[in-house]
Amino acid sequence: MFSTATKDSAQNTAQDIKGDLNNAANEAGRKVRNLYNSASDEISHASDKVTAEIRTNPMRSSMIALGIGVVLGALLRR
Repeated sequence: MFSTATKDSAQNTAQDIKGDLNNAANEAGRKVRNLYNSASDEISHASDKVTAEIRTNPMRSSMIALGIGVVLGALLRR
């Protein structure tokens, strides 16, 4: 039905597409990994900053937490 040359050409094209998809998937994986690492570093930095603020101003931090709790409680009751 199809010639050998046509089958070989189709197989080569399929292999090229498979290679391109593999490369695209690897690149996407690297980008996601870099994004994850950046986000993780930012969250860690923010956590350290919040912890330091709580330790230096425990009363103010407690009042802020109490205020947030009251507001959330009021919102959730509705």
